[in-house]
Amino acid sequence: MNVTLWVKGLSPVEVDSICAWKAINLCELLTVKAITSEIHIQFGQTYSFIAHENKLYIFCALKSERRTISFDTNIVGLAANSKHGLVLLASGELKKYECLADHVVSVNFLGIEDDKAKGFITNLACGECVTVACTSTNGVYNIPNHTITLPKHVRIQKVAAGFEHCLLLTTNGDVYSWGGGLRGQLGNGEIAAFNDQPRLVEGLAGVKIIDIDAEGWHSAAVSSFGDLYTWGWNNQGQLGLQDPQHNERVVSLPQIVSLPGEEEEVTVKKVHCGIGHTVVEVTSVDGIHKVFYAGWELERRFNYRQANSALANFEGFRELDGPTDGAGESLQLGTGACQVYFLQRVQNE
Repeated sequence: MNVTLWVKGLSPVEVDSICAWKAINLCELLTVKAITSEIHIQFGQTYSFIAHENKLYIFCALKSERRTISFDTNIVGLAANSKHGLVLLASGELKKYECLADHVVSVNFLGIEDDKAKGFITNLACGECVTVACTSTNGVYNIPNHTITLPKHVRIQKVAAGFEHCLLLTTNGDVYSWGGGLRGQLGNGEIAAFNDQPRLVEGLAGVKIIDIDAEGWHSAAVSSFGDLYTWGWNNQGQLGLQDPQHNERVVSLPQIVSLPGEEEEVTVKKVHCGIGHTVVEVTSVDGIHKVFYAGWELERRFNYRQANSALANFEGFRELDGPTDGAGESLQLGTGACQVYFLQRVQNE
């Protein structure tokens, strides 16, 4: 199977910037004949990581070079920041690739305090100041330190990290936050330098949440009713809030966001965050899938030939035009720190 990576925003694999959608043939990029298994992608500000089977491919946006590392078993999890990438192997081992040193080390932190309760790693997330791992025994670690062990009846569904803060979603729809909160990204109505223990996001109390994401200094969540909530720093318009009172402001409590076209009701399914942008996948009442985004105008932001390329955008959410006509649901959406991307799989003839 051939896979095309469509990218809008800063190029994750070459020095040249990208304006509109650009197609990258992943088979050619990774020098493989076909891609049939899962692909893990993490696009950071400088370094980008793509994992396929037992290989990790590292690209630098500032240099025209590629590094490839092979592991003994397949890669099942990937998280990264601007300094390193964390690789979770099928064997349960956790490896760290250090970008500047260009070498791999093993990360052994489980069971330091209690060997009987170590479990195995189930979730990973990397920020610039926080690196989070969750385990099968409900342990939450800011690697290598143990942060908390959640009660047995709680099941962790997803973790996400911004530069300084973390979000955790449980299967019953509760959201916890911790870490740095000077830009309101913890969502508890406080401007806190640092909270070291996860706390329920009180602004979402009574709301069942089904998806979360975080990047930079902002956070987002999707409710079971299909509503989108955002909070944190709105310096680039990434919260999608159209009231001018929120422009370039810190929003310390979750706010429900209005999407364009109120005459056509849409249900938000998933949310993806970049540093200065937020992207949501929605479904209309007639089953049509659409994508909306707020914040950075990616076609202009990373076109360095334009003097006004760095301007923020406070217009709220607007529809994202897909990279190809008629591709529809065959496209898998994701975001990097400075990109929006789609994976398009095409069966080889």
